[in-house]
Amino acid sequence: MTSFWIFFFIIFLFINFFPVRRNIKHKKNIKAAKKIYKRINEIKNTNKGWIFTYLRKIDPFVFEELILHSFRQKGYKIKRNKKYTGDGGIDGKVIINKQIYFIQAKRYTDFINPRHVENFAALCQKYKVKGYFIHTGKTGQKSFDIKKEYKNIEIISGNKL
Repeated sequence: MTSFWIFFFIIFLFINFFPVRRNIKHKKNIKAAKKIYKRINEIKNTNKGWIFTYLRKIDPFVFEELILHSFRQKGYKIKRNKKYTGDGGIDGKVIINKQIYFIQAKRYTDFINPRHVENFAALCQKYKVKGYFIHTGKTGQKSFDIKKEYKNIEIISGNKL
């Protein structure tokens, strides 16, 4: 009987510890994103090349939080996901003029994968919302063709970023 209670206690701790830990990671990434946002805005008019290079080097999860924080700083309501991986292709949501937009943030160093753009566009179409595919990579012609086909997403990169 004692081993049952020990097992039960271990399971209880395991179930309750991981959500707290995940929450701590989110808070840490949000804090890092806020610092980066502040730093970028202090130098944004002087060296755009540096900013873009810098964004390509930051942690991908911090990049997600930076994008969401940027929308919030512009006065939009945002909704963060509870987890970073296994999020179904949606890194967050932003409400603009009472319309929900899905956010997909990708920190690339090379060309973006057109399959990622297509999956995101199909997801937005499925839920009948628009979306922003925001990335630090290069956008190839195939990705632009997908954007033209679906018309429910906006690809934001380069100078738009």
